[in-house]
Amino acid sequence: MLDGNGELNQDAEARETEGAADADILRADFEALRAEADALKNEAARAKADLYNYRARVERDRKRDRELAAENAVMSLLPVLDNLERALEAESDKDSSMYKGVSMVQRQFFSVLQGLGLKVINASGAFDPALHDAISIVDVDDDERDGAVVEVFHKGYMLGDKVLQAAKVKVGRKKTEENDK
Repeated sequence: MLDGNGELNQDAEARETEGAADADILRADFEALRAEADALKNEAARAKADLYNYRARVERDRKRDRELAAENAVMSLLPVLDNLERALEAESDKDSSMYKGVSMVQRQFFSVLQGLGLKVINASGAFDPALHDAISIVDVDDDERDGAVVEVFHKGYMLGDKVLQAAKVKVGRKKTEENDK
């Protein structure tokens, strides 16, 4: 800038240089703050993802623990259910008060176990080694009963998709001349 004598005003030039330097400093500070903000955003996003994963893992572990506790409880109570059913089978007088009382207790007990997720394995139809234990094999005359469950000796039970106790069954086998030898 020129002053009244046509000379440059050094103060104005110094202020202009200072202003440019201040702008450069402010820009650098702004960029540093922006980088720090981006880093904090990324860190917050990772923390949020970690929290989400932690919650999912805790829920998965909690569910597994509940299933394991239910499985342990049901496994320890299955013999009681089996004994109640044996008691009902042993009673010859189905009209007796003893039979009716044990039957009511058995139904109530089974209902409680069902509440924990227990299901009876369907033992009719084709033999399935994943669900049935073959106790014996009997000869049958028709093709329909070949490889099929003919009789159930003992009920099987599942908890969810897991077999707790396989059904003990008798399996039919079609009579052939080779079987007779």
